Amino acid sequence: MPRFHNLNGVRIQYTAAEETARDAEEAQAAIDATARVARDARIDVLRAKLEDETITFAELVELSKGQL
Repeated sequence: MPRFHNLNGVRIQYTAAEETARDAEEAQAAIDATARVARDARIDVLRAKLEDETITFAELVELSKGQL
């Protein structure tokens, strides 16, 4: 299904190049969202380990410096 954008109140269909660029943007957004979910999950694991005192020094450094 073709996509459109609005230019001064006029609907204009995307060109093939614009469609390709938009597809790439959407794919990158999905990758970024997945990476954020994985990072948040890792932070949760490290915080839980911190609470139950099973965290290693390397994990503590990772958590404190935000190297996720």
